[in-house]
Amino acid sequence: MVRLSYLVLALLSLTACAQNAVKNVESTLAMQIDADTYYVEQQCDKAVPLYKSLSIALPKDTKSLLRIGNCYARDNNFTQAQEAYQLAIMRDNQFIKAWYNLTYVRAQILANTVTEMYQHIDQSSPETEQIRDLTIQVLAPFDITVDATREIQE
Repeated sequence: MVRLSYLVLALLSLTACAQNAVKNVESTLAMQIDADTYYVEQQCDKAVPLYKSLSIALPKDTKSLLRIGNCYARDNNFTQAQEAYQLAIMRDNQFIKAWYNLTYVRAQILANTVTEMYQHIDQSSPETEQIRDLTIQVLAPFDITVDATREIQE
């Protein structure tokens, strides 16, 4: 009889654990659906916290980190975007979308830096022509040009 009681307790315990696991999976799936819906609707303010929770709950998940980075990039928050893409790459160093987006964000930072530099340089400086050439080369992939008055044309 004592053995039977232990067996029943063990089975009840296992059943409770299984039910908790199912509830956790359901909760995570619901969170994923909500985050994806907000992301598609471009409501990053609602999507990012959910994706952050998912990235913690699912340690191999890279999609959530990619989408966090994309949201930050949309808002021109390139520092946070870089961090999210780098975390995704740390989880999967062959994640091409994260590599591509990280490269694009870093190129955007370079373009912003070069644009700002060009607008503030001393026109009488001997390096002005070199700086102008560099600015033109960096901005060309973004279809941005520089005219003689130092105006940036998008």
